[in-house]
Amino acid sequence: MTCCQFHPDGHLFAAGTTSGHIKLFEVKTSDNAANFSTSGPVRSLAFSENGTWLAAVVRGSTTVGIWDLRKAEEIKTLEFGSKIEHVRWDYTGKYLVGAGQGCVAVQAYDKSSKSWSEPLRKACSATAAEWGANAKSLVVLNSDGSVVVLK
Repeated sequence: MTCCQFHPDGHLFAAGTTSGHIKLFEVKTSDNAANFSTSGPVRSLAFSENGTWLAAVVRGSTTVGIWDLRKAEEIKTLEFGSKIEHVRWDYTGKYLVGAGQGCVAVQAYDKSSKSWSEPLRKACSATAAEWGANAKSLVVLNSDGSVVVLK
């Protein structure tokens, strides 16, 4: 196992593996609920807050895969342009931050047009990013160990 994440409702647990698999388990029973395959070792996982999407990053990749849990299939691949190490959804499930060696970037999903855009990109090397209060800021851990707040 390389990474893990609990579903927002607490009923599912996702585990990424070195063999490139994402395994979903039902928490109460430990039963396998679903399996997804990626192209390499899974680096980071994040459920959207409404619980319908799962974002995943493969080690050394510049893309983030988005899986729809209702359809049990990958529905979108987002290109970030530099290697991504970490992903997190905001509390609305509209914004997805990707942090990596060359940038911190936010991808936004517009439900009405069913399209993606990039409202924010900062050129900085980061190993992780988390949303601040009410998703009005990003707290970024730089590769040198310093913490930066982006507003």
